[in-house]
Amino acid sequence: MKTFNFITLFVLIFIFLPVLSYSAEKDSCLNCHVSLKEPAKHVHKVLNMGCELCHEPVQGKEHPQQKDSIKLNQKMPGLCFVCHKEARFKGKSVHAPVSGGMCTGCHDAHQSNFPKLLKKESPEICYNCHDKSKFNKKVIHMAIPAVGCNTCHAPHASDHQTLLADEINPLCLSCHKSKASGKHVVAIPGGKHHPLRGMPDPSNPKREMSCVSCHDPHSTDYENLFYTQNMCVRCHKEF
Repeated sequence: MKTFNFITLFVLIFIFLPVLSYSAEKDSCLNCHVSLKEPAKHVHKVLNMGCELCHEPVQGKEHPQQKDSIKLNQKMPGLCFVCHKEARFKGKSVHAPVSGGMCTGCHDAHQSNFPKLLKKESPEICYNCHDKSKFNKKVIHMAIPAVGCNTCHAPHASDHQTLLADEINPLCLSCHKSKASGKHVVAIPGGKHHPLRGMPDPSNPKREMSCVSCHDPHSTDYENLFYTQNMCVRCHKEF
């Protein structure tokens, strides 16, 4: 009976000791890192599993006296891929901060009041790198202030150009369904309509004609998100 109690006690200690050590470690870190005690709407799930899950153990009295004494277990983004599936961050087009391992440029590693642990909401977070003036002209694509950049662009990686969630025309038509026929474009003699695809873009022969041949997808100073006041002259110089 005594043997049984001893074994049971040993097993319980073995099970709960890691939890207790994590708790003690967490409390020790929070004595100085008090900002992590402040409540936030979104908390990184690994935060309660102990600091040493991501950080190297503190050696002796190096921390906090020695600068940069707290180090990650491995470099980013490798550290993040321990939990987050790496395949989701690969594609023909990869966001530069992702390929550069700068995950914490957009995400807080511990907690945040914004979804996905972002440091700011979209589109404001995007303006940290992308010039806001290009997205804030007289006529703004309503999707930007309404739902942010992620509606059209993948934040990490994509198999489409400029991190788009789909090819240009299908992506535009996912919202502008009534334009699918192409009849919103000026008619050409003979009952035809201006092409939307299937030919080179005269203003940029390296790319195919698409919705963005005439419309700026972000913002412009002209109605209907046109690049210029007289869009036809942009390609048809004879006018």
